[in-house]
Formats: sequence, C-alpha cells, structure tokens
Amino acid sequence: MPIPKRILFLYIAISSGHQRAAEAVMMALHQLNPHIIGHGVDSFTYAYPVLGPLLARLYLEMLQRTPQIWDYLYDNTTIAESTKEIRELLNIFNNRKLFRLFKQFHPRAMVCTQAFPASIVAALKRKGKIRLPLIGIVTDYEMHTYWLSKEIDLFLVGSEDIKRDLIGRGVRESKILVTGIPIDPHFAVPGDKVQERKRLGLNPTLPTALVMGGSRGLGPLEDVVQSLRTLQTPLQVLVVCGQNKAIYKKLRDRFKTDHSVRVFGYSKTIPRLMDAADLLISKPGGLTCAESLAKGLPLVMISPIPGQEERNARYLLKHGAAVRADNLRDLQNEVRSLLTHRQRFLRLQERQRALAKPRAAYDAAEAILRLMGEPVLEKPWGGDPENIPPGQR
Repeated sequence: MPIPKRILFLYIAISSGHQRAAEAVMMALHQLNPHIIGHGVDSFTYAYPVLGPLLARLYLEMLQRTPQIWDYLYDNTTIAESTKEIRELLNIFNNRKLFRLFKQFHPRAMVCTQAFPASIVAALKRKGKIRLPLIGIVTDYEMHTYWLSKEIDLFLVGSEDIKRDLIGRGVRESKILVTGIPIDPHFAVPGDKVQERKRLGLNPTLPTALVMGGSRGLGPLEDVVQSLRTLQTPLQVLVVCGQNKAIYKKLRDRFKTDHSVRVFGYSKTIPRLMDAADLLISKPGGLTCAESLAKGLPLVMISPIPGQEERNARYLLKHGAAVRADNLRDLQNEVRSLLTHRQRFLRLQERQRALAKPRAAYDAAEAILRLMGEPVLEKPWGGDPENIPPGQR
C-alpha cells in the first residue's frame, strides 16, 4: 500500500472563510488522489496559544466598535513598514513551532489560504531552511499586499483582476492560475426550492430571503430581519447567526411566535438553505460571495468589513453580480425591486453565472498535484460537481 503524502494547510482562524477554503481543497485533493492527505492548522493559535485568541477577540471588537481603525490599518504600506521588525520577531518565535509541525507531518507541500502564514513560510524558504513547494490561495476578489513573496511557487486566485495585479507587481504569469475561490462542491449542486422550504416548515410558494452575518454572525442582523418583516411584500426569512450565540438567542426569542422566520446558529447546511431562498442578504465575505455565485442566488450586500469585504463588494458591483444596501431603506428598496422586477432578477443571476467558478476546489487541487508531480487518479462524480449523488448532499 502506497505511503500517504501529506500537505500542510495553514490559515489563522478556525470557522473562517480561510479554513473553509482549505477544507474544500483538502477534500478535493483526497478525492482526486486518495494517497494525498491534507492537514489544516490554525497557525496563529498554534504558534501563540495565548496571544492568538486574544488578538482574534481584539480584531472582532475593532470590527464591531471602530471599523474605521481597521480601514486605516488594512493594506497600509506605512503600517506594514513600521511593523516590519515586530512581524520579524513574531516569525522567529513561530519558526520553532513550524519546524515541529514539519517533523510531525513531513509534508510534501505547504498551502496557505491567508497571507500571514504564507509570509512566514516564505521567510523560511528565503533563508534556505525549507525547500517545500509553497502555494498561496487568495480567498477574496482583490489581493492584499502582504501576499507578495517571491518564494510563493504558485498563486491560486479568485479573479482575473488579481492576476493582472500580480503580473503588474512583477510576478511571472506562469506562477498564477485563476481557479476562483475554493468552495465546497455541494454549492454547485442544483437544489429543489419547494422541497427545501417544505423541509423547513415554510410556505413553498412564498418568496424567501436568507440573511447571514458570516461565521461570526456580524452585522445588524436583528435590524435587517425586522426591516424585512415590515415589507408589504409577503416574505419568509431564514437567518443564520454563525457562532454569535448572543444574537442567536436574541433573535430566537424575539421571533419565536413569527412562523415566517427561522433562526439558525452555526450551520453546515448552508447549500440547502440557499436552495430554499430567492435572495441572499449578507456581508460580502469572499467565500460567501463565491457560494452565492455558484448557486446563482442574487446577493444584496450589507455592512462590508473595511478592507477585504469592501474590495469584494467593489468587484461584484463592477461586474453587476450583486447589489449593495448601505442602510435599511436601501435594503427594503433593493429586496422589493428584485422580487417584483423579474428581468432585473434574471439579469443579476446571469451576471453571477458568468463569474461563478463552482469547480474552484477541484481546479486548485489539480494545480497543486501538478506542481507536486502527482497524478490525478480519480474523477469524482465524473469530474463534475453537479453530478454529486443526492444522498451525498
């Protein structure tokens, strides 16, 4: 029996888009070549078990209370230069932990779905301490400057815009592949809207909106749901609160007698909830955007986080693949317009399908296998995610 070949995937937060992208590619790799085993690590918490969770909490507090500070810090070249020595010091401490991982797993390649661990591995390569292939997977539609490392052997990116940006910054075109943002292939499977609504105890004929706040349940979810319930247009609402237990309890208690509202916490059935919906109302996180494109589920973007989500919003608006609501009145107007103007709804879906890359995880996995010199041994479901058997959804 062949010895398994391991690939180490590094990101910096659990239950995040970075982790979900890594898991999608790991699953695709193992399906294409069962001898390949991926192992994911929250590298920041692994390296700094006390500091990591503390910084994660501070980051969330900043986004919720003073997002303008993050807007200033994000991709700021002055900040990047002034914090260079601190980041180098952090890398020194991180190196020991990384070598422990290498010794434990003996990986054949390193894949990073976030720029911070990619820069650490790149620094080790630059110093000649490791010689493993390094792959960077960008999980947004525009790129952060911290990704720029000559030691990255392959960039797997979500858009042609990023490819042009990388080439303009001196990266060889041969090192860049536009795969799309890797998502779970179940988002490519067409669903039965009527059956999914019946499963949820909803009216199968009424329009339905899905409201999400990302894995952490950020954004004005309560105000959004309340605003949608005041629309004169009959509308059912599904709301996913992610890991935000406080808002989950608050919404569950507030709408427990409203049979047109269903409240969920962290859910692994997002593809099926999207199947039940006519519209998605959400922050424009990279994975959420890619999932809505794959589903052809029109997206109304709300409360984008400064930095990466603002850039995702800009990208989708430029291509006409989403709409944006900056306040509750805008939200009501956009929802009402999309539900009553069929041609506008269909045009938005058409633009979404033009950008969608539902095979992104498999394309990324194949590219990684090629870089490693490993073959594709199997083609799951005939190579087409839409052929996933219903029992495996």
